[in-house]
Amino acid sequence: MTRIRRHLGLLVASLVALTVGAWLAPYVTAWERVSVVSAWLCLGFLASALLIGPLQRIRGDDPPLNIYLRRDIGIWAALHGLLHFYAGNVVAMNSVYVAAFVRTPTPELPVTIRDPLFSFGATAGLVIAIIFLLLLAISSDRALRWLGPKKWKWLQRSAHASLWLTVTHGIAYQLLEARMLPLLATVLLSIWVIATQIRARRAAKQLN
Repeated sequence: MTRIRRHLGLLVASLVALTVGAWLAPYVTAWERVSVVSAWLCLGFLASALLIGPLQRIRGDDPPLNIYLRRDIGIWAALHGLLHFYAGNVVAMNSVYVAAFVRTPTPELPVTIRDPLFSFGATAGLVIAIIFLLLLAISSDRALRWLGPKKWKWLQRSAHASLWLTVTHGIAYQLLEARMLPLLATVLLSIWVIATQIRARRAAKQLN
């Protein structure tokens, strides 16, 4: 498959998922639906991209420095993450949201916990957006040649930080909004990624 066809396929899949999600998701406004769907698309694409190398190691292969499939999926993860950043700010950065989900205590979470959770989630979201912009800036062969393999790989590893910041950002907001099923899904996905990475490191040691 050529990269153009792959990007077209990812574009179509993304548009279908966003359209269906924005139509069916049980949220009041369109921006809320876009925010939630783009968040899950970002997390899914990002986890998929970062699992490509470890899965190759588990199969006994030594993954190359640059894998186009990983890069292309990562591009769409970043695009969905930036869309979520914008939509999330439209939804969450207003007095109505703060009053409903941050300043209103619940039996499970008092305001003294809800306020730091919101602050952490908002700050993590900004950091993630900056990392995504960086990753998009280096997601070309020209950037790889200009930076050189070592610098490029060092910057590219920030994708791992973006994944775990995305996970903790998501957990913070699931707790704020008491969405237990999405919270469980996020935790299970995290466990799967961690377990796969551990298996890949063990496989790499055996190869060496």
